[in-house]
Amino acid sequence: MSNHDIVDEAFHQFVQQFHTEEQKVLLAFYRELVGKRRIPYKIKDRNFSVDIQMCQGFTVDVEFQDVLIEDGRHPKEILMDSLRGERLADGRYRLSFMNRLAPLGENQAPKESSFSFASIRGGVRLWDYNVHTIKLGRDSRGLPWNLVYETFQAIAQKRKVFGIGYLNAYEREAIEIFKFLGPYLELYLLPTTKIGFGKSTVLCDFDRIDAAFDEKTCRDAEEFFAGLGLHRLAVIFSKEGGNSKAFIQELLYTMSSLKGNIIYKNLRNLIESCGKGHQGLNESDADMNLFRTYVREKVNKAFLDRGWKGNYPSYMTVTAPEFLEVSSVYKKQYTYLNEKIKFLYFDFVESIVDNQYCITPLTGMILPKNSNIDYRKCKSTDCFFIDGGRRRAEVFEDLTFKEGMTRKEIREKISQLSLILDLQRGGLSGL
Repeated sequence: MSNHDIVDEAFHQFVQQFHTEEQKVLLAFYRELVGKRRIPYKIKDRNFSVDIQMCQGFTVDVEFQDVLIEDGRHPKEILMDSLRGERLADGRYRLSFMNRLAPLGENQAPKESSFSFASIRGGVRLWDYNVHTIKLGRDSRGLPWNLVYETFQAIAQKRKVFGIGYLNAYEREAIEIFKFLGPYLELYLLPTTKIGFGKSTVLCDFDRIDAAFDEKTCRDAEEFFAGLGLHRLAVIFSKEGGNSKAFIQELLYTMSSLKGNIIYKNLRNLIESCGKGHQGLNESDADMNLFRTYVREKVNKAFLDRGWKGNYPSYMTVTAPEFLEVSSVYKKQYTYLNEKIKFLYFDFVESIVDNQYCITPLTGMILPKNSNIDYRKCKSTDCFFIDGGRRRAEVFEDLTFKEGMTRKEIREKISQLSLILDLQRGGLSGL
């Protein structure tokens, strides 16, 4: 933990003069910015606006109103250190700080900067968890778990910043699951972790797991796995503990296989419930909503005109494969002869990366076999879970729609998408 993660006692006392919501904002301002991040020092109409923090499920921002820069220095960017606040005799407030970015002459001591303000506006805005904040690239390994891990982290961060009272019942349930599942998700997503076919092929840094769980967390873990029908995981955890190589190999291999899809879907359903009652991020931003609506309409038309089933953001079709169907899994090729049908999927994931709103497609394919799975209800994310060579999925990064695009550029992307769909039109469509 950095020293800057702990709010200075004097600043904490200064914050007590504000209302409860404003206190949370100012404390987040200290924790997230002081000694950590450059911020634009832009004063517009005598107001100083700062985006303090953005996670998948919430944003925190502040606007200092009626600002006066008192030291005469107004750089383009500042990196605050030694931040302190005070109430002035005329009722205004002052923030003073050392700017790490300020140039120093020879034998010159750092100078303190300061600005005063009359009031603050802004605060906390809570969103559902449908817009992600991670970059989706072709090398997005273990993508479904990456999305889940991001959401768990966002919920944990929300609790850290605002307290347990800000979480609904589903978010609190997610926090309890994250206590025991989080370390294994992190291990699974490390680039050094390798998973082949069979539990013995799981290669990872087993020493990274230090699962010193309390009695309740251990009980929760066992009940979680058993409740999903994953009794072997529950038994190994109960007998050998979360640190054992046997349990780690069993869990990580399960996460990569079809059984892992059981865990993933359970957590996705929980995440959907976590977001209930919160507004969608795009719903609050007129420009973002306009862009999303335009893309959604064009994408929807492209798919439905070509016989695909579904609606934005998920589409599915059924088609006849070639006589030889070849799938590659972990650089090995698997060939299937005379398969009757295959299922194709497109899903669109929304994210904000580098302050730009993006819509990125995922593609998936399943060669079905006799089972109780309803393949018509599957999505591209289901195709990331290994089933021999019968499933494959990827991020279609080249077809990402970005908010900064012109309508002409968006239409060009739609044309590329339509061409890809046309190439897949052969055979049985829309069964």
